[in-house]
Amino acid sequence: MKHSIASVSLSGTLIEKVKAIAKAGYDGIELFENDLLVSDIQPAELNKITTDLGLEIVGLQPFRDYEAMPEPYKSRSLERAKHKFELMHALGTKKLFICSNTSIHTINNLDKAAEDLYDIAEMAKEHGFEIGYEALSWGRFVNTYHQSIEIVKRANHPNLGNILDNFHISALNSTFEDIYTIPKEKFTIVQVADAPKYDMGAMHLGRHYRCFPGQGAFPVVEFMKAVCATGYDGYLSHEIFSDEFRSSQIDPVALDGKRSLIWLEDVSLEKEESKINLKSVEFVEFASSQNLQNELVDMLENLGFIETFQHKTKDVSLFQLGKVNIVINRQKTTAESQGNTVCGIGFVTENKQKIGNWAAKLGYQWEKSKASIYELDISAAKGIGEIMYYFVDEKQKDNGFYQVEFNATNQTKIDNGITDFDHIGHSVSADFYQSNTLFYRALLGLDVEESLEILDPRGIVYSRVARNKTGNIRIPLSSTRSQGTSTEQFVAQTGSGIQQIALHTQDIFQTANAIKNKDLILSIPANYYDDLRAKTQLSEEIIAKMQSLNILYDRQESGEFFHFYGKELNGLFMEIVQRKGSYNRFGEVNAQVRLAAQARGREKSNVV
Repeated sequence: MKHSIASVSLSGTLIEKVKAIAKAGYDGIELFENDLLVSDIQPAELNKITTDLGLEIVGLQPFRDYEAMPEPYKSRSLERAKHKFELMHALGTKKLFICSNTSIHTINNLDKAAEDLYDIAEMAKEHGFEIGYEALSWGRFVNTYHQSIEIVKRANHPNLGNILDNFHISALNSTFEDIYTIPKEKFTIVQVADAPKYDMGAMHLGRHYRCFPGQGAFPVVEFMKAVCATGYDGYLSHEIFSDEFRSSQIDPVALDGKRSLIWLEDVSLEKEESKINLKSVEFVEFASSQNLQNELVDMLENLGFIETFQHKTKDVSLFQLGKVNIVINRQKTTAESQGNTVCGIGFVTENKQKIGNWAAKLGYQWEKSKASIYELDISAAKGIGEIMYYFVDEKQKDNGFYQVEFNATNQTKIDNGITDFDHIGHSVSADFYQSNTLFYRALLGLDVEESLEILDPRGIVYSRVARNKTGNIRIPLSSTRSQGTSTEQFVAQTGSGIQQIALHTQDIFQTANAIKNKDLILSIPANYYDDLRAKTQLSEEIIAKMQSLNILYDRQESGEFFHFYGKELNGLFMEIVQRKGSYNRFGEVNAQVRLAAQARGREKSNVV
């Protein structure tokens, strides 16, 4: 399909919007008339500018409060339409988009609505134009697409078609079965948007919180599959009303919008190129300078990690425990100013070249491996916060993967219960939260849950989890606009990046007891354990052991969760978790306890 975006979706002047849309690779633009009204660019001039940039003005919108109106309102609207048709000739566009009526004067009569739409479509026919009609989810009487397609069907005019906007459909929790009944030729345009599932009216949600497909929680793929089943091959377009987008940098937002359309179309059509399958986390790489690495190494060694490999030519070490691989790269220049930061994550996949091709199609930065015979053959994509996401083919791991670049130290590994990476927390500034969500969903092929609100002593943190199909890759994505929160301070100090690394253990008590320096464990207040005594059936013996080791607890009907935290290292922290049964969450109920404890730790450090 061709791709377009409504000018209202972006910040900036009309010319800035047009240039950003062309630069991002769209085929067309829906012209939101208000953008033209406030511009000093004449319609014919805009027509030339867009044509020179390779853009089509797909349609003019919105034409409001038209159908099912009594006189004299209908006649006045038809006169208004004549002026819009003159404008459309100057703009070089052939489609006028009408949204369902919100006026207090409108009549609740589908036949009257069909009659009025027939009349304006007949006028449009004289100009070679087409009328598109859609149901606003807050329309006075017509607010579902079931009604709007019935009205178009009753009008039965060749120059009248349907506008389908999945936001208005999903905002009312409507089903998609009627989409399959729409003839291909009766589509004027298909608009797609996503949104969070906030408990508010459709109008407020739609005018302030829409986002690109893949960034919210609406069933956008299911909608798109229904559209594709009709054989529709016209424009797929964004109409995004977002306070965040209208205050963000224009080029990155426009590019994310283009990426989301590519992702949505290919995933809905189940194209092979979009089927990304990450198997597991292979390694996490830290950038650390010589003078700052001591606290990181101290934490790792207390957790039981052993330096098993040293790089043959570079100042890089590999620490291992169970199946967990931690790389410390002392050559990264960012470490000098930012401390111990995660600069890379390695994933095992079935076909890394497939991911490279997909990254190129989506417009993400891809760095091909420049490996010689003595270097690992690993390619990478660059994500938010300059993090490199490396990809390792399964077949590469079969024989001596790390021995290609590293020499073994021959130190003996220990067993203290830790087995694997459990989850990795990525914190970003609020401006990049939705873009980061799209990166994990579109490029990495992960499913992303709806956002949760987590209480921090200084405000609210928003968090959502990205995970693969098997659930062995879990990446909580966090952000906040609250000043002073743990997340905000981390982002302000180090930039968007990995703030949390959680490791899975088979025995939480074995792991905690094996830590020699217990001061490295985050201290939990006694009040927490008094509350456990009141609300759980844990024995006094177990609670006493947990309190002595600062272990927290959560449960579901399907299982239990034990976890403790290490103290922060320049804002980043380690977590050790044990899952029993089929527990599949992250102990979110304890997040406020953890955040408060970390805040106390930072305050003590500042005093010292």
